[in-house]
Amino acid sequence: MKKKISLLLIFFLFGFGLSKEKEKRKISIDDLFNLKSISQPVFSPDGKWICYVLTENDKEKKKPNSDLWMIPAEGGKPIRLTYHEKVDTRPAWSPDGKYLAFLSGRDEKNQIWLFNTRGGEPFQLTKMRSGVQSFVWSPDSSKIAFIAKDPEPEEEETKKEKKEEEIPKVIVTRRLQHKGDGIGYYDDKRNHIWLVSVEGGEPIKLTDGQYDEEDICFSPSGKELFFSSNRTENPDGNRNSDIWCLEIETKKLRKLTQDERGDHNPSCSHDGKFVAYLGGANPVYGTTFLWKVSISGGEAVKISSAVDRNVRGKPLWSADDKYIYFLLEDSGNMHICRIPSSGGEVERIIGGERTVEELTISQDGKKIAFIMDDFLNPPELYISDAEGKEIRKLTSLHDELLAHLELSEPENIHYKSFDGEEIEGWVMKPVGFQPGKKYPMIVRPHGGPNAQYSASFDHEFQLLAAEGYVVFFPNPRGSSGYGEPFGKAIWADWGNKDLKDVMCGVEFIINQGYVDQERLGIYGWSYGGIMTNYAITRTSHFKAAISGAGEADYFSCYGYDDLHLWWEEELGLPWENRDIYWNLSPIKDVTKIKTPTLFMCGQFDYRCPLPQTEQMYLSLKRLGVETELIIYPGESHGIRKLDYQVDRLKREIEWFNKYLK
Repeated sequence: MKKKISLLLIFFLFGFGLSKEKEKRKISIDDLFNLKSISQPVFSPDGKWICYVLTENDKEKKKPNSDLWMIPAEGGKPIRLTYHEKVDTRPAWSPDGKYLAFLSGRDEKNQIWLFNTRGGEPFQLTKMRSGVQSFVWSPDSSKIAFIAKDPEPEEEETKKEKKEEEIPKVIVTRRLQHKGDGIGYYDDKRNHIWLVSVEGGEPIKLTDGQYDEEDICFSPSGKELFFSSNRTENPDGNRNSDIWCLEIETKKLRKLTQDERGDHNPSCSHDGKFVAYLGGANPVYGTTFLWKVSISGGEAVKISSAVDRNVRGKPLWSADDKYIYFLLEDSGNMHICRIPSSGGEVERIIGGERTVEELTISQDGKKIAFIMDDFLNPPELYISDAEGKEIRKLTSLHDELLAHLELSEPENIHYKSFDGEEIEGWVMKPVGFQPGKKYPMIVRPHGGPNAQYSASFDHEFQLLAAEGYVVFFPNPRGSSGYGEPFGKAIWADWGNKDLKDVMCGVEFIINQGYVDQERLGIYGWSYGGIMTNYAITRTSHFKAAISGAGEADYFSCYGYDDLHLWWEEELGLPWENRDIYWNLSPIKDVTKIKTPTLFMCGQFDYRCPLPQTEQMYLSLKRLGVETELIIYPGESHGIRKLDYQVDRLKREIEWFNKYLK
């Protein structure tokens, strides 16, 4: 009898342990601090290591911190390389493997720092008063070319350091593109190319003039640099960036591309004969294709023309130059593809319901490494052979967290819109969903408008599902992953077909029987905020709304935001086309709004400026509609401070709980 009791006790304890091990919880706001971001992977020259940037949200200091890590390409324990409280990013090994360079803000502004891979502390290579934006190694590892803004005169920098001027400096701008979101007002100083020896010394300036350069890369010989720049007579008045070749010794420039549209992200073949690049997109809603041009000149060739989908990222040549690898945006996914460099069919190396965010190739061309996530798995680092047949996960940043979380897996849906067009979207049911029960639903239109929802992990959507909401996030017309005609369908016609696409999706889901049509909410940011403004002026279906960083009166956007080219290309000049500006403006129908609406915006948002949100808020307040206005001090279009991100999530849940539960 005693033996039986002991066996029962052991069984009870063992079973209890198993139940505890399997016990899961709902995701919370605080899990924002448990989610990590991994980015910028790069192989060592011998292919044995992969260096990457790991960003963690420090709950105590209430700010993110980015450091360099590396991990064996064959798998194993990752090694932390930097511990500084300042942000360290953009790792790049010298081709000879002697140094690992990176950008760090530990000297206030981003500078290039070097690790000697034989050991020792990193040391600072550059001391640019304006900081360094990006850099690239020369093929012989003796020099580094970098992009930096023309520095302030030394006396001005000294004044700033000594804080001799208590009164802020007067802002003077003479440019047509006079401001940028997250940057502020532009002066006459431009981003140019500089060259510095790895041994140190004064950098040499290679380009000049009222133009900006970006996306630099060396030729295999090290004698030329390729870059993207708009060097037209009025660069602020058009999008005509081209690929240029700079002869380093003579500083002579040659234009390689002739297209009047934007060309960018050049990548030189290993034999030094061709440059691959991205470009050819029509303004605003066009498809970006993969192109190739000879460095000796001649007509550029569009080599990905068979697929009407956006090519993203930097194109990468295989070691033998037979293939070009790239990322392809397609139907809510981002895949790794390759195509013969001579042209041909696009081959998907990594496909499926997932999002690949960054890609790198080993020097011998036998391995690729990439950052990838999906709806249920936050981003991790993966490695594969060049054909994508043997995929292995190298990092396990979120395994422990995911083991304790009960998540909602989105359901992919396709439905017909009002005119028969097929629309794709996703539905997340509440955690603990019970058939037969009806739930409130929140609709989340995306920003852009020429963007898309993709198969990636979303903390906010999971949080709403944990709170008991159905979450619907569609890709209506105007979205970018479905070809140019689909994207351009909303040209100069915002809030019409795209809003109808969204509302047809709402009706489709309600007809499934698990959504309470009397408890619908809508919330969007940027163009999603604009869509929210359209929705509450055109339908009474929504019982609560949140409009984040939206716009109200398009006529008054012109000159106040940083998008004058967009407005001119799509709607024309406002004083010439006043009617279309007004007819598309959400505030035109503001008197029809009955929905309680919460408005949010960053104080220094120059993309969708705060006064636009204030116009909507004040109008609703004046009309007696329930409303609140939340302004995040010092923030631009994206809310960056962790405290404010937490605040935004709390207010979102509180607002919807108040009106929908």
